[in-house]
Amino acid sequence: MSAGAPAKIVITREELADPRIDEALQMQHKYVPPPTTPAKTKFRLIYAAWFYLLLAGALGALLAWAIIEPHFHDMPTFTGTIQEIKPDATPIAGGDSPIKGSVRVAGVEVYVLPGATRILEQGGKNLLPLNQLAPGQVVTIYVERHSHLGVHVALAIHMEPPDKPVDANVNISDLETEQTLIALVLFPLVAGMVGLMIGGVEGIICRTYSRAASSAFIGLIAGLIGGVVSMFAAGLVFSTLGKIGPQSVESVPSFLYFMFRRGLAWAIAGTTMGLGQGFALKSGKLKFNGFIGGMVGGLIGGLLFDPINLLFLGPDGISGAAISRALGFSIIGAAVGLMIGFTDLLTRDAWLRVLSGPLEGKEFSFNRTPIRLGSSPKNEIYLFKDSKIDPIHAEINKLRDAYEIADNNSSTGTFVNGRRIQRERLVDGARIKIGNSEFLYSSREKKGG
Repeated sequence: MSAGAPAKIVITREELADPRIDEALQMQHKYVPPPTTPAKTKFRLIYAAWFYLLLAGALGALLAWAIIEPHFHDMPTFTGTIQEIKPDATPIAGGDSPIKGSVRVAGVEVYVLPGATRILEQGGKNLLPLNQLAPGQVVTIYVERHSHLGVHVALAIHMEPPDKPVDANVNISDLETEQTLIALVLFPLVAGMVGLMIGGVEGIICRTYSRAASSAFIGLIAGLIGGVVSMFAAGLVFSTLGKIGPQSVESVPSFLYFMFRRGLAWAIAGTTMGLGQGFALKSGKLKFNGFIGGMVGGLIGGLLFDPINLLFLGPDGISGAAISRALGFSIIGAAVGLMIGFTDLLTRDAWLRVLSGPLEGKEFSFNRTPIRLGSSPKNEIYLFKDSKIDPIHAEINKLRDAYEIADNNSSTGTFVNGRRIQRERLVDGARIKIGNSEFLYSSREKKGG
């Protein structure tokens, strides 16, 4: 050996077989060097799943309201000209009755309950007595069938401008049938439109529009079908609780009980509103999130529906109902979306946060594997506007209790913690770089007992 030459390192066969070498290699693979810079990202509210799911649910419910509201009435309602007024009319000849007085409008005699029927002046909020009405006036009447006497009683009478279009001859039975049919459409329509928007919003945010379209369509179908099924289940629960509890809502306890009944009904309806993406992507995890989040969100929104209704109802107890329904449905949809997002946050076991790139701030939960990353929109994580990324650049797979990332023989490579890899087991805190996009891997790793 010449002077100054480095000494040779000799490794014997016995040393190569030493199990401590394998342990050292495993420790090296698990080692995550501290990042050179803090893993900070800009917080973008629009990329927070709970936020865009909230918006999507609210928008879907609002669209359902806009479709159904022109045809929806809480009770049979019609507009006509007063043909006759009978101040002393009663449906019980010679007997005591709380009903006193009637008006004939559009060929229908409607009775009046003094102190209960609210007669509202045109364009105002003042309540009027029956003697302020006169034949020839145009009015809108809201009626219900008296449960014991079987006659139609006016809950409210609104005085209208003389040029308002009127109904000539009205059949109350036809109006009741129409009202029932519209009510039957309500649950499926709200569930379907909320399912449509919640199903498609993830794809829209991530620019995977074909996935958004398929998920939205399946969300619509799941919501409509589930809405029909849940409508009967919810109706059964609502009516059964109504029979065993208070019949009126005049006291605070009875009103709270009514809120509870409404909340349970919408909880049942909410179970199908968030299933679209899970069925479209064949992910049991997403189905679970949609089911649980939709149920809790429906319960919350349903509980808030009647308090909101009280805030907007006019002095007649009817005007303002359209606005309260719009807000009530929107809150139900928003609550469903919000709780689906929160369910994902609470139940996910691993996720990627985008540290840099077009989707900076977005988080991708690992709801199913494999998870492909690349420049093709068919990938689970679509990395657009980056020429350094191959169509299918890398793939993440589940390995028992951990996840592994593998490079797909890409032209520019996949890097984990600054080191180019072919295949690497991911640990909490690992930083992945693909092209110009960087990700932070986070997980809820199970601790050994």
